[in-house]
Amino acid sequence: RVGPYEGKVGDDDVTKKDTAYRAIADHARALCFAIADGAVPNNEGRGYVLRRILRRATRYGQQILKAEPGFFATLVEVVVDTFGDAYPELVQNQKTIFDVIQEEEQAFSTMLDRGIQYFTELQSELEEAKSTEVTGSKAFFLYDTLGFPLDLTQLMAEEAGLTVDSQGFRTKMETQKQRSRDARKKSSDGSAHLEFIAEQTAWLTKEGIATTNDAPKFDTAALPAKVVAIFGVDGFTDSAQEGDTVGLVLDQSSFYAEAGGQEADTGVVISLGDDDAATSFVVNDVQSYGGYLLHTGVVEKGTFTKDSDVTCSVDYDRRSKIVPNHSMTHVLNSALRQVLGDGVDQRGSLCSDEKLRFDFSHKKALSGKQLRQVEEICQ
Repeated sequence: RVGPYEGKVGDDDVTKKDTAYRAIADHARALCFAIADGAVPNNEGRGYVLRRILRRATRYGQQILKAEPGFFATLVEVVVDTFGDAYPELVQNQKTIFDVIQEEEQAFSTMLDRGIQYFTELQSELEEAKSTEVTGSKAFFLYDTLGFPLDLTQLMAEEAGLTVDSQGFRTKMETQKQRSRDARKKSSDGSAHLEFIAEQTAWLTKEGIATTNDAPKFDTAALPAKVVAIFGVDGFTDSAQEGDTVGLVLDQSSFYAEAGGQEADTGVVISLGDDDAATSFVVNDVQSYGGYLLHTGVVEKGTFTKDSDVTCSVDYDRRSKIVPNHSMTHVLNSALRQVLGDGVDQRGSLCSDEKLRFDFSHKKALSGKQLRQVEEICQ
């Protein structure tokens, strides 16, 4: 629609047409080789680099070259034809490369038109206001809502003779991250969320407190233990009263800490005082930090003090429901590999007493037939 490539560079390329041709060709090559090597576009690490350059190429094609949505995936064949003899892995993985790029391009194309329209309207607003800077909040909206990486917004701004408030963007990003961190610091019931960082584990080590012996977790009996540290919202303390949300560090524990996607054990820790009155602590979560198990929960009755002798009582009925779900994640992983091939990569899992969730990466969603095959193998 805009004519063939003419080799113009710099100020001679007024319409940015030839720049777009070069960028698209370069990005098509990069993506094809990377995907052939096993990388896929996503939101982390190298995957996010691929996602950014694909979106950059797609924007160049649709906005500058007036190409139809979906044009970028058609370039896979050209790359394979050009380099396939020297790099046979391109030929071997051509279909996978095409499917990954096509799916990713389609996903972004639905947002691209909205993003271009938003930026065009923003450009008009800035002209009326006699301003040349895209604010950090506007750039963050493009990123957070429309999927435009900051460098893509900066490129579009540069083409339009504008600048972007990058510091304002980073401030908005940090504000969002802080909101997320604050939300994670509250548990579902609104109580404080406790965790150790290097400062706490260093303090425990300095105090000569040994890491928790968790070998008894493989047994199924009540376990005697000693409270070696109590941690609250204001730091370490010597005692915890009824109703307090705290974390107990024990010299040994029969509780499983959360690991490998498997939820932590729950249960109670009980202490008998000098008057034989039971003091109970309800364990809602167990996390491991540098070998120290932090048993987080609420003092249900009485007062807990450092150095008190206690008994660990795990909810083994709940654990018995979690264990098969954990086992089934391995079965499901095997079944997916049998049906989809070795290109399947596990990305995480969740095993609770109610369900299991298995996260994995693949070039596209399973078909109905593939899903049935996986289910039949698991059954």
